[in-house]
Amino acid sequence: RTLGRTGLKVTTVGMGCMITSDPSVITRAADMGINYFDTARGYQHGNNERMVAAALGARRKEVTISTKSHAGNKEELQQHLETSLRELNTDYIDIWYLHGKSSPSEIPDDMIEVQQQAKKQGNVRFIGISTHSGQQQLLPWMAKKGVFDVVLTAYNFSMDVDMDKAIEAAAKVGMGVVAMKVMAGGLRRLKPG
Repeated sequence: RTLGRTGLKVTTVGMGCMITSDPSVITRAADMGINYFDTARGYQHGNNERMVAAALGARRKEVTISTKSHAGNKEELQQHLETSLRELNTDYIDIWYLHGKSSPSEIPDDMIEVQQQAKKQGNVRFIGISTHSGQQQLLPWMAKKGVFDVVLTAYNFSMDVDMDKAIEAAAKVGMGVVAMKVMAGGLRRLKPG
């Protein structure tokens, strides 16, 4: 599918690499046709990006790689970008997310400016936010802000029906929506409906 207005053609099932410790698992996923892989600066104490690079290096032009930063300020965010580029052994990141945000108040304008500058310089192709909670307020805010290309959001059967409205708001303006935690962590106490 095409990921929003980015034009990126990604498989409907991507691979979150957070808990993967063996690069051959990632290589095998690519062999099976998966072309979207997600990592983060902080995963596995910073080693996950390096492992993703080792697994996908020969296929860099064929895959979409996203990474995330949990930086607390613009200086740290810039440093994380430089480190991610080096660890991923690439001169660009396809999607760069501000990581784990729950409300607009956690997203200062100067950090958005760092993302936009990185995009202008060609270090990242697209920018976004990842979120585990607060999506009902965050996604409509992102849509209204008009600067984000993609959102990586928790989405599963345990969530309130208002989550669908939040996703619709994002999709309506062309923002790509990537769902994570789609199995609710195997949650059994809640049932659909």
